Amino acid sequence: MSESYTGSASDIGSRSESRSRRRVLQSISGVGAAGVVGLSGCLGGGSSDPFVVQVTGGNYIDSYESEVFSAFEEEQDVDVAVNQISDQFDGYNQIQSGQSDAHVTITSANTLYMGATNDVWEPINTDELDNYDSLGDTFKNPVYDAGDDVHGIPTVYGTIGMAYNRDELGELDSWEACWDQANAGNVTMQGTDFVRVFTTALYLGMDPNEIGADSSYEDGIGRIWDSVREQKDLISSYWSTGDEHVRMYAQNEAYVGEAWGGRIKAAVDDGHDHLDYVIPKEGAYGWSDNWAMVSGIDDDKRSTAMDFFDFLLEEDVLVPLAEALGYPPATGATSDVIETLGDYDPTGGERLTFLNPGYQEEHSDEWSQEWESIQSS
Repeated sequence: MSESYTGSASDIGSRSESRSRRRVLQSISGVGAAGVVGLSGCLGGGSSDPFVVQVTGGNYIDSYESEVFSAFEEEQDVDVAVNQISDQFDGYNQIQSGQSDAHVTITSANTLYMGATNDVWEPINTDELDNYDSLGDTFKNPVYDAGDDVHGIPTVYGTIGMAYNRDELGELDSWEACWDQANAGNVTMQGTDFVRVFTTALYLGMDPNEIGADSSYEDGIGRIWDSVREQKDLISSYWSTGDEHVRMYAQNEAYVGEAWGGRIKAAVDDGHDHLDYVIPKEGAYGWSDNWAMVSGIDDDKRSTAMDFFDFLLEEDVLVPLAEALGYPPATGATSDVIETLGDYDPTGGERLTFLNPGYQEEHSDEWSQEWESIQSS
């Protein structure tokens, strides 16, 4: 029986028997990650040396518990302990500071990049994974996995694509609609500097991770900011949260603009069927969840980690996991449910562009200052 622990909750809630022991450690106040080994033995029915995984809470931990952890325990005859984290930066900081006993953890592009750069993650020999070749080419050793080695195994992906009011605008397939004067006052975009650079670069036909490659960086970034200024006159308002942009589209405060595919799909399911979502023909910002192995774990846990990665990529595991999470898989596996997801790219991810965190970091201060200047002008 897998267990979940964080050491941050203060009381024990009642759960169904099948999940109560998984989560009991997360509800004991003052128990840190290092305490899982001793406590798991006291709970009975499990190994005193579990395989420890880190995953974010909410729908993520629920989906992994229902679709992955128990089945992996049965197949591999191991005990899984689950360290619930608030977000992927929280998980990374716990591992880097030695406050976590995790053997594997879910990571974002940024935390995978940071860990690969700082030797926090163990390199993965993909030749040892039977199912690695099932990944789409887009997801194999992507730009956010620093160095020549592979450090992360992608599972599902999402996008920042384009939402639009189909009743008002008809069918759309291009970012051009977000710069169309006919839509003045009805456009909304994410109010984050690097996203403004990223999507605008795609709209202009540039590589967001190599701006001005055909001329110079100065010329390229100048064109981008000029286009952002031009678009500002069309904007109803910039958004910063998922709830905010869903409300704007649902209440017709905006007809077209950037959006998170999963949130728009949920809005449509809630009855806002005037909305649609597309990955534009120019491409869109893409992200993926990636599982990484903590550097320095012993050979036994390394072997279990590799088995876990291979297990995640099995079609009969990944498809129900992707359906439960609401994000499409990074492999060619699909289903009727997956093909209805807003983020689903039938090209297998070829229309997605991932952020190079190192490139963003190099230009972060400059982009932030320019974006603030544009907003205040």
